[in-house]
Amino acid sequence: MKTINKNLMILCLVAMVAMIFVGCSKDKNEPIVSGKIDAIVGTFKGKMVIGGDAEYFNAIITVTKVDDGKVKATVKAGEAYSRATAKTFPVQNVSNIHVSGQGPMGGITYTIDDKNIQITTEAEASGDVVYLFQGTKQ
Repeated sequence: MKTINKNLMILCLVAMVAMIFVGCSKDKNEPIVSGKIDAIVGTFKGKMVIGGDAEYFNAIITVTKVDDGKVKATVKAGEAYSRATAKTFPVQNVSNIHVSGQGPMGGITYTIDDKNIQITTEAEASGDVVYLFQGTKQ
């Protein structure tokens, strides 16, 4: 009887130690970064809302690569919506599904399969003109 209790106690101790190691694994819910951000680079056409009230259809934004981790979104010059402030976003390619990033300047997401982009900007300086843009790569 003593041997059974001792073996049971050892078995329980081994099981508890195993659960501690499994429970303390370094699982994180971070996106899987896959590669280059070049897919987001290009010209996009779509709907822009400036300041929450002025809507522009067929607005054009160009996204250019600044470096391997940043892109810049610039509105087409000479248009009624051209007053919107250009923004530089830190981005990453997540699992080759989308290129996206966010920060105090706002957020940008480009879905690789359907070639759609969404940009939201935030004011970082007193003269910034913020906007929401949804469009498709041309």
